[in-house]
Amino acid sequence: MTINYQLTNSDFLEYQLYASSKSELHKKRKFRSRILVPLIYIGFGLFLYFKHNSFLVASIFVIIAILWLLFYPKYSSWRYKNHFKKHVEENYKNRINKPVQIDLDESYVNAKDFTSESKISGTELKELIETQNYFFIKLTTDLSLIVPKQSIENQAEFKKRLTELGAEYVDELNWKWK
Repeated sequence: MTINYQLTNSDFLEYQLYASSKSELHKKRKFRSRILVPLIYIGFGLFLYFKHNSFLVASIFVIIAILWLLFYPKYSSWRYKNHFKKHVEENYKNRINKPVQIDLDESYVNAKDFTSESKISGTELKELIETQNYFFIKLTTDLSLIVPKQSIENQAEFKKRLTELGAEYVDELNWKWK
């Protein structure tokens, strides 16, 4: 089975967003930012209330903390997405719209792009992750091959071949960037 395609900025961006959403480090950072900032605002508000008996200023700080808790997830999502857009534009600019070819045989995945050719043993395949528009073939080295679904004629055969080679199938069809 041979698959030919070209990757765009949005393909690389989708992978970066997916990988970020699964990263424990990124999850911890988002959680800390969401919780610590409101705690600091509430702390200042309480300090001002008890130190200067200023109920109005303390209330403003508490309201800001509540607004942060409510709106930070949207802001964080927007901020990370913009960060990754810039990252993709800077670091993948030489790989955009270049031909990629993947050949699947009995025991290997052969990946070829404009700069290199890789022969990947089935034992090096870790996961086949399926999202709504992509397949990500994750290797044991945690590198991944990005394969847009639109470039695959027979997706069922593609999944079957990769799982037979040793990749564990991961269903992420409901995944969305948040």
